[in-house]
Amino acid sequence: MNTPGGPDDLDDFEARLEAARAKTVPPPRQIATSALGHGLRYAMEIVVGTAVGGVIGWTLDGWLGTRPWLAILFLFLGLAAGFLNLMRAVNREAAEVNRKQPEQDSDVERKQDQGS
Repeated sequence: MNTPGGPDDLDDFEARLEAARAKTVPPPRQIATSALGHGLRYAMEIVVGTAVGGVIGWTLDGWLGTRPWLAILFLFLGLAAGFLNLMRAVNREAAEVNRKQPEQDSDVERKQDQGS
């Protein structure tokens, strides 16, 4: 007969704990790959916005004969647009993480209630 707190209970607990961790915590390589992808995306938001603004300004300067003033102006506007897009993307990611967090917390509480 097994007594509470015996070796079998401990082995069962460790097995359940590992299964729960496997469900909720992604492997470190997946986390690093995801972070790298997000970082590159955020960097591209700024680079592309700045480049598009510079090209638009340069084109307008050639057309209107105001070189380099519109190029400089649109370069800064493109940079501002890139940062605005960056902030929007980061806020979307933060909202998604905050939305998932209560689900994970309630899953942990539910499993704890079932275990007792």
